[in-house]
Amino acid sequence: MQYSVFDDKSGLYDYYVGSGDVPINADLPTPRMPSSAGKVGVASIEAARPLPGDARHVGRGWHAKGVLARKGGGLSGAGTPGEAWTWVKDGGWKWIAGGLAVIWLARRI
Repeated sequence: MQYSVFDDKSGLYDYYVGSGDVPINADLPTPRMPSSAGKVGVASIEAARPLPGDARHVGRGWHAKGVLARKGGGLSGAGTPGEAWTWVKDGGWKWIAGGLAVIWLARRI
């Protein structure tokens, strides 16, 4: 089965092939929706299914092919510890420091 994973940095889809075919019109498991979905819904890349562990990269392109999937664990979280560390190195530490400063100030008032 073919999977597409959206890459935020390049704006392209990475294509993967994994074992197991799902027949046409077969019911795929319903993806978990984030709590922020509400009545409006979320983007398809947020509601994507998890990428199987045995999937291998086969290319990339502008359009999604097959089933939309996501890497990592969370729908809107960092995913893997490596991705979380990259977020911290790329400036996420400023948000953490700012949040801690606000908490410290709020406790002093």
